Amino acid sequence: MSGKMLQGGRWALIALGCAAVAMPLSGCVALLGAGAGGGAVAYVENGGIANYYAYYPVSLQQASAASQAALQQMGIAYNGNIRKTSNVELMEGTTRDGETVKITFTSMSTQVTKVNVRVGTFGDKAISLQFQKTLSQHLGMAASAVAPASTAPGEAAAPPAQAQQQTIPLQ
Repeated sequence: MSGKMLQGGRWALIALGCAAVAMPLSGCVALLGAGAGGGAVAYVENGGIANYYAYYPVSLQQASAASQAALQQMGIAYNGNIRKTSNVELMEGTTRDGETVKITFTSMSTQVTKVNVRVGTFGDKAISLQFQKTLSQHLGMAASAVAPASTAPGEAAAPPAQAQQQTIPLQ
């Protein structure tokens, strides 16, 4: 009986090891909405890397300029930006702790921009949410976790909230 217990224990360890290896590959999606009119930010975790994004009813250029001001207000050094395509721009900064801040702007239409932020390798919730809040203040408007219906034809709006998503305030 002792041999069977050892063999069963090995299988349990193998199963546990397989689960631990597969877990980071699964990814999860959760929506962070806002209460009390503060706006909303969506949170996406894919393979353990967290990104926080929101939609703003402004042009890509307006979102980019306001983001530079938001970085400065937060004490994050602005390192520069690059225009990847006609509707995608990347911006980078560095926190006082040396963490890299990567911001991706995607123009959904002439007056809707998706702003995605990731701090460090795996994401920093507090800094990311503070950035989106500061950006909302500089733009003078609340963020939205869902793309407005007014995106350009052919541009799909974000899918509706699903069962695995949850709402958390941006405050």
